[in-house]
Amino acid sequence: MDNEKIIRSVKNCFNWLEDYMLTFGRGAWGVYERIRTDINMRVGYSRPDTATEFLRAARLYKTKLRDSRYDDVYENLVKWLAFAQNKTETEGNEAFPFYLADGCKDWKVMQMLFQNDNGKIMLNLALLYMETKDERLLAMAEKCAAFWLSVQRENGTFYDACLNIGEPDSAGACFVLWPMAAMFALFKATGKESYRRSGEKAFAYMQTQQKDGRIFTSYERTKTEAWRPVSSEQYIALLCYAISFNLLGDERFLTEARKLLLYSETLIDAETGAIKNCVERDQALSLNDDPALCDLVYTQGFALNAFVELYRAAKEEKFLARAQKLAEFLADIQCKDDLPCVNGGWRGSYNLKTGRYDGRCNQLNALDEGGEYSVYAGWCALPIAFGMLKLL
Repeated sequence: MDNEKIIRSVKNCFNWLEDYMLTFGRGAWGVYERIRTDINMRVGYSRPDTATEFLRAARLYKTKLRDSRYDDVYENLVKWLAFAQNKTETEGNEAFPFYLADGCKDWKVMQMLFQNDNGKIMLNLALLYMETKDERLLAMAEKCAAFWLSVQRENGTFYDACLNIGEPDSAGACFVLWPMAAMFALFKATGKESYRRSGEKAFAYMQTQQKDGRIFTSYERTKTEAWRPVSSEQYIALLCYAISFNLLGDERFLTEARKLLLYSETLIDAETGAIKNCVERDQALSLNDDPALCDLVYTQGFALNAFVELYRAAKEEKFLARAQKLAEFLADIQCKDDLPCVNGGWRGSYNLKTGRYDGRCNQLNALDEGGEYSVYAGWCALPIAFGMLKLL
């Protein structure tokens, strides 16, 4: 792997985030979700899950590159997360909202609560707490976890009407995998059995959500998440199982990951190492159904981190090689000679046949959730940069 190329890619990404995606005051009001180039708009959602992705990536940036230039942003985001977190006396719980408009509660607050976003937040906070022993992080994670523990059902899924989302969504794999890994991380951090029991319930449910090594997609189960390609939940599962194994050393998680590997490998493009959206026989499992496209928003960054975590777990060189090849591909296609407001980021969908960004994600909601016109900070750029930093 060309380390210098990877370092340049990471620095370009952080420069883009700093110049275009931080709210004013160096992230005092969070990190913006994305830029939509088709309508010349920076989407004004400050998202807590994106903020926690920035925290983890910024800490690794400092550690690996010996550069503390984002220390102030880190502190600002920790303080903003505490501000953004719902309060029991006003919102009835202490989960994290989907977003705050421009980071401020005085304006529109999206009161929908998503299991996957909150799971990722709790996981990031718990893992970062174990690295830093910063009690502020653990306090936020535990307050949030108390709510999700209270709404977990006996089948392992998480749902209550107060989430303001459809009940069927809760059955989707991505809505269980992230909180599952988060509960195991909180158990590791605190030793509290309530977290372990919650993680076990979610894990038992997830064992029913795959057949012949393929994770059932949310779309095929409940017609939700229509824009999320088959590749996404497949690789999120690999990542969450690998993280759970690396936290607890329980061979069941590694065994479950290995069950998924054969199908996961059918999605790897041999030439580039990129993860394709799907294979032709499974095009009906999502409306994001072009096998020539590879999804940057919901897949590549998680796949990169999954390979790194699997290498840590299994000590097999093939996982390291896959991570390195994917990282180099992502560095190569990073926006460089594009619009100034996106250079350093990644557009949401890339066509492996034409070698250019391509595709839309308007399936069922017309919000362009991904595709070539969406350039995300969270879910996309930050997980990619974080995975690259891990490889250095």
